Amino acid sequence: MEIHSLALALFDFLPPLAFLIGAVFLVKMALICCGIPCSRMVTAGSFLVFLGGFMKAAWKLLFVTGIANISWMSEGQFILLSIGFLAICISVILIARKLRADPNAAVLLGIVPWKLPFLFLMVLTSLGAEGILAYIAFQRKLRPAAAGFVVGVMGILAMGTFASGDQSVAMQWVEEIINTVGQCGFMLGCILLHRDFKIRGCDPSLTAAY
Repeated sequence: MEIHSLALALFDFLPPLAFLIGAVFLVKMALICCGIPCSRMVTAGSFLVFLGGFMKAAWKLLFVTGIANISWMSEGQFILLSIGFLAICISVILIARKLRADPNAAVLLGIVPWKLPFLFLMVLTSLGAEGILAYIAFQRKLRPAAAGFVVGVMGILAMGTFASGDQSVAMQWVEEIINTVGQCGFMLGCILLHRDFKIRGCDPSLTAAY
């Protein structure tokens, strides 16, 4: 039974590209609010997340076209995404604390073995990052941006439910569409939130809609 198709393999490139666009604006937002070190952390984390998604899509394309089956390109996403989202999550926690004028930030890091723990960490940190960004958007009265991040969170949760399910072509299409919608929500939220930061800055007292 066919489990992949060329169209599905090409469609698989859209989620990481949508994420990358959103990440560019998140990096700019981190630079405005927390300076160069925080923006570099977001950059590093975003690069790892994008690389993980891109490598998975590239593996699928190579596999479908019969060129090669480089399994580590697909499996490596668990490591790259978990570490990448961890870096992003730490950064948005710092942004949120900066907005609350709280100088104390405590981060607990853990190193765990292969795959399932990485998957858990990836989901946890990505949910944490998008959840905090949604909170920031709500605090700044940016409902469209908050809605984008909420869509992103829903996409992550939905993808988690499909992780161990049927992997038919039809189900993979459903997964990729949900993933793309979720990443587009993240992209929209980052663009709108960055625009607001660019206009009003990082002053925690500026929470009224403009």
